[in-house]
Amino acid sequence: MSRRLKLEECFWVRSPNSEHPIFMPTTRALQARGAGNYSLRMKTDPGSLPKLKEILWKSDAHVVLHGLLPGELRALQPILAKRKNFSLVLIDWWTSPWWYTRHAEFLFYNLYSGIAVRAGRSKFIERWNPPLLSRPELLIPFHIAAASLRPAALLAWPFRDLVKRVQRQNDNPDLKRHLYFPIPVNPEGLPPLQLEAPAYDFSNTGSTYGVWLMRNPYASAKYDFANIYRDRERLIDVMLQFEGRPYTVFDRRPRPRLTWDEYCRVVRQSRYALSTGGLHEASIPKYLEYVCMGTPVIGRALPFEYPILRNCIFDIDSMSLSPEEMKTKLDEALQVQPKLKENCLAVREKVLQLYAPERILQLLQDQLDGKPIPSDYIQTAA
Repeated sequence: MSRRLKLEECFWVRSPNSEHPIFMPTTRALQARGAGNYSLRMKTDPGSLPKLKEILWKSDAHVVLHGLLPGELRALQPILAKRKNFSLVLIDWWTSPWWYTRHAEFLFYNLYSGIAVRAGRSKFIERWNPPLLSRPELLIPFHIAAASLRPAALLAWPFRDLVKRVQRQNDNPDLKRHLYFPIPVNPEGLPPLQLEAPAYDFSNTGSTYGVWLMRNPYASAKYDFANIYRDRERLIDVMLQFEGRPYTVFDRRPRPRLTWDEYCRVVRQSRYALSTGGLHEASIPKYLEYVCMGTPVIGRALPFEYPILRNCIFDIDSMSLSPEEMKTKLDEALQVQPKLKENCLAVREKVLQLYAPERILQLLQDQLDGKPIPSDYIQTAA
């Protein structure tokens, strides 16, 4: 574009997929700036797609696609191929279709790992060969289908990676298109800081089963439908081996879905809350949420993101240690927990400031204006 892109002048097209509570603070901050927005509801409103197409043809505003599912993107591709003038928000960047990542003017990454991998500074997953089979966490259609399709996906892996290699060779080389757009903390959603007596030594309040089809050319098809949350799964499984000997452990998996209030209560009552970025080391809001509730994290620190949280995380490598070795690490974690909790309380207000929705939008706008990402958000070496 010949002029600087301004976020408030863009027309944001959202899917119900991006109306999850963690994304709504960003949407409200955009609306406060005066940005236009449209909710594409193809499943529930048949007229939603034709109406959007009419709007796009009549407007020359830059379009930002936020959270659209592959089917929704396919439906819009013919018009955007002619109209152009669009950018794409990448949530789970490894699932993003090739055509869009090639032709979008800008790519806004919720997870910095996508930029690092695209720039050749990191790999999607380091040193892990996924097994043939995995055990679904929930008996839901998608998990069952993914586990069933894993053997076929492994057979197709070499051929799909050949296609991905060609796509990488034909990719747009301009790295200035790739901008960091982290998910903010929702200050209104977080409860007031309450320090409660611990009921659990360790808690797992998140998913331990993450399976996807790798559409992005920079994510190998080797990981199609593999559980790339295997590190989380193994860590909580080992913790449960020692439950009562001597640990108290909370595991969300056998329970119904937690309400937000229940989730916050468990985190506040835990000495540590388990979090990793998965084997692909992707940032997730739970890191920020746990620390803002005054609870240290046990898991893995991320290689690029959240430098402010470094002293709030007890690092443990669940993939290379034996259960007995992990038990030694867990004992060590409990010994240093009071100090890490102090660190959480010390950085809480700074985290809320850095990851406020309006501050995150300004971070993105600054990058559009040619400014670098501040070291508060990304390790200086990155």
